[in-house]
Amino acid sequence: MVAVTPLEELDTPQIRDSLFGTLDLSGKEPTRKQACLLLEIPTRDNVLLTARIFEGKPEDPHILYFPAEYENLESLALLGEGFKSRGFTFCSLDYRGCGLSTGALSMPKLFPDAETFFDGIKNWMKGSERPGDLVLMGRSIGSAIALDLAAKKEQELLCLILESAFNRGRDYLVRKGIDEELIPKGPLFDNRKKMASFKKPVLFIHSPRDLIQSLSEVEWLVVESRSKATQFQIAPSGTREELAMHVGEVYLDFVHQYVNLRRGIRPKLKPRRQRRR
Repeated sequence: MVAVTPLEELDTPQIRDSLFGTLDLSGKEPTRKQACLLLEIPTRDNVLLTARIFEGKPEDPHILYFPAEYENLESLALLGEGFKSRGFTFCSLDYRGCGLSTGALSMPKLFPDAETFFDGIKNWMKGSERPGDLVLMGRSIGSAIALDLAAKKEQELLCLILESAFNRGRDYLVRKGIDEELIPKGPLFDNRKKMASFKKPVLFIHSPRDLIQSLSEVEWLVVESRSKATQFQIAPSGTREELAMHVGEVYLDFVHQYVNLRRGIRPKLKPRRQRRR
């Protein structure tokens, strides 16, 4: 008998529709501002994953991003255009069956598809002579995918960024509106275990008004980080959905500075204003 994993037990139409029902990555370039390179990456089972790439400087960091379940093209553009304007390249994955990727949405395929996406971006970087560092970033459900991949690819990464992460998978799913009776027993994402194995720096970004995970709950995940350079940044916002739609200059500048510090690049000091005598 073949063992069924907890993620395979979660892979039902009811759960998929409940969790990803608000994910909207349809369309290619609804506005000029959201224009980006579209890269198709084939999987072993003949699905074409689409990566949306906002190209920055080849020598600067490349952020590989795993979207939230409530993501849309506008929230992607806020990140993509924002990081691009600061020299970073931003590469976002359309999950299989979502946006421009082919196939059908699958919970257990989220993690192996992330590895395929990672390898595809690396191949594109090599072919395009882009030597920049690799950074993983995930938002909400994407934070679990980014963390899983980070634990597997640690030696190839500069750092990890997790926005609106969660500690216990069961709590996350129940608060997202999924009937607890439909959720399998046992560990679902093992976020704390994976975090404990990851030794590179992690930047956590979280809203104090998050309805899915409180600050004290996500702190259980933060304390598992093994890097002294890990930072927990509280972002003044409302829900996690509101945080995603209100990414601005302060947010982008902070992430840009954090990543650059990992490269040994310190921010330029602003000249002091001289007092009048």
